Amino acid sequence: MKNKIKSIHGACLRAIAGLAANLALFVAGLRNQCLCANIAEGVHGSGQITKKADGALTTRYLLAKIGSDADHVDAAGVADIPLGIITDEAAAAEDLVNVALLGAIKGTQRMIASAAITAGDLLVSAASGKVRTLPAAAATYYIIGRALIAASADGDTVEVAPSFPVQRVVV
Repeated sequence: MKNKIKSIHGACLRAIAGLAANLALFVAGLRNQCLCANIAEGVHGSGQITKKADGALTTRYLLAKIGSDADHVDAAGVADIPLGIITDEAAAAEDLVNVALLGAIKGTQRMIASAAITAGDLLVSAASGKVRTLPAAAATYYIIGRALIAASADGDTVEVAPSFPVQRVVV
């Protein structure tokens, strides 16, 4: 009976040592990441960053531009080069928001349409951080992706295969 107890005791000690080793490896892996809870969704290095909003943003999935300084973002306009997609809302200026960086994020993203969009359309910035189809009017635009689903009106959410902003000059 004593040998059986020693054997069980030894097995328990080995199991505890194994769990401790695995926990140490897990904790060591977390040291190189910035993990945040209840504020934005950003983890630097995953194609997403956390920035301060220049002002209130009452809608999610708007295109972002570099804001008043390197720490801030604002909704992109028609003439801006988009930085990414703001996946949070901001009640006021200085609130933290997550920005999914165009060209660095994986998978599809949601964006807000400014008008009707057909699936397959190339998308560019519209006013107030929204997206629209590539216009035929002469100007310089930045293509930020392709619509995967249609949007029927202003304010609709559209699923997009995003890309790094690519300049397109329409003559």
